[in-house]
Amino acid sequence: MIYITGASGHIGNNLVKQLNDNNIDFRILARRMQKSIIEFKEKTIIGDVFSYDFLNKHIEKNDVLIHLAAYINLDNLQEKMTKEINYDGLITIANFCVEKNVYLVYTSSTDVFNGDKYLVNEQTKIILEDLSGYYQKYKAKATLYLTELINQNKIKAAILYPSAVIGINDYKPSQVGKHIKKTLKKRILPYFNGGYNFVDVQDVCKSIISAINLQFVGSCIISNKYLTLKEIYKLISASLNKKIILIKIPLFVIKCTTHVFPKLKVMINALLTPHNFDNKIMIEDLKVIPTPIETTINNTLNWFK
Repeated sequence: MIYITGASGHIGNNLVKQLNDNNIDFRILARRMQKSIIEFKEKTIIGDVFSYDFLNKHIEKNDVLIHLAAYINLDNLQEKMTKEINYDGLITIANFCVEKNVYLVYTSSTDVFNGDKYLVNEQTKIILEDLSGYYQKYKAKATLYLTELINQNKIKAAILYPSAVIGINDYKPSQVGKHIKKTLKKRILPYFNGGYNFVDVQDVCKSIISAINLQFVGSCIISNKYLTLKEIYKLISASLNKKIILIKIPLFVIKCTTHVFPKLKVMINALLTPHNFDNKIMIEDLKVIPTPIETTINNTLNWFK
């Protein structure tokens, strides 16, 4: 049986829909019922997903656990909650999987890699001291913990590193989703010389399913291509078939903004880092070909509309 935490989130909601469409049986582990998973109410088990007793009651030896639950904290607030969910929670789940011989698929994030290297692959070293945000730091610590268990052959697990995820079924809009949604009504958009590597949520889900089918063990970056803010706005303009006026903001103004509004620092720093993620393992090992970014943008806009 396949069990999933975080099914009400963007990746999780698309994943359970894909599993259902492919007639793959699964169970959702959730703290409470939410609108985005109400159609799978009969497959949902309510409880504390970070409780050993709860996990032990429902998950058996040789089952599969997909751990998606996370607290994405780009405002860099709530350190205690960020640590409890993103780090302490993973330790509980990983240790349980070790004891019960459960195959674990864990979604980390490309945000755990520092910004000093342009081409990032699975061998890129995670340096905690270079990470300033609580989300990045505790995701990185969790990733390092699980990596060590894999290296010691104590667990069968796949660590997937999605880049910035966009796409359909974004019921609790991510920061990127919220921004894309706003462009539906705006004709004047400010931008600066920054961007990010975006990936279709459907490709992330396909990678998870492929990892399970292959019993993939190790790390894999799930990404597509780097787009500047200007490029993504132009794609949105073309998809909506409307003219958008772009206004360039000087970088020094953007950097000053992080001093006035510290909670924007993590997000802006991410946009100023020109990462080019190597998705060779995703394509060659998991056999997932990235969806053309134009298709992803179009599908995302249509879903929000």
